[in-house]
Amino acid sequence: MTISQYRDNSNNTNSTIKASQTEPNNSTNNHTKSMTKPKGFILERGVSPIDGNPFVAVMTLGCKNRKTGPMPTVWILREDISPVEAVATGQDVTNCGDCIHRGVWDPDLEKMVNRSCYVNYGQAPNSVWKAYKRGAYEEDLTVEQGKKYLSNKLIRWGGYGDPAIIDPMIFNSVNGAAAGHTGYTHQWRQPWAQWAREEFQASCDGLADYLDASSHGWKTFSVIPKGSNAYSGKLCPATAPNSQATCNTCALCNGDKTDIYVVAHGSGAKFVTAS
Repeated sequence: MTISQYRDNSNNTNSTIKASQTEPNNSTNNHTKSMTKPKGFILERGVSPIDGNPFVAVMTLGCKNRKTGPMPTVWILREDISPVEAVATGQDVTNCGDCIHRGVWDPDLEKMVNRSCYVNYGQAPNSVWKAYKRGAYEEDLTVEQGKKYLSNKLIRWGGYGDPAIIDPMIFNSVNGAAAGHTGYTHQWRQPWAQWAREEFQASCDGLADYLDASSHGWKTFSVIPKGSNAYSGKLCPATAPNSQATCNTCALCNGDKTDIYVVAHGSGAKFVTAS
């Protein structure tokens, strides 16, 4: 289903894709839409199939990430609390599921520790969440806006959070307006995430994961501890020494091309161990 087909039960050429509103938005977005380029769009407000808590999916149009390149990026966040609070209290399970890179709960410190995720949740994810709460993003993505802002772009599904919790109809509608996409999910074993096979890479954290995911038809993305031997596919071109490639120019991680691996990086890389 393409973006032009997933409409608000209307044949009007100005019809829109409306954000799913299973949870109310407490932000005050009463400003009049201007002719300037929007900062982004709210794609969905939903209830997580992981734990039943509210999440929001926001697509931002600007991106300054050197590795990815200028890709519209979808952020999957707890709707009701900030990423900083969610990570500290373990409530990021709503949007990140059983990803081992979230860290482990320390009952003495009463917080999550040993986090190995490369995403700095206090920066971009937190900024996006705050902007969402301020009402900075548009509620509706029109067909014309989809054509204007996505037709020659690759969408990055999951700058933070697991995109498999998004309604597949919304994914297909928005993705249908774009030139392509990348995406990853740690939820590839879950029955409700099977729609994402051939759309997202299965995130793997060891040889057993890789063999299991491969045997069930998934293309994989593996994180290899520093100093360990790779066991799958090819090195992510955007992380190869002296490479000029970006996710935007590569696009191998679209769920149906090949297996990719990356060497653990970021401040949490020291917590990534062989399994």
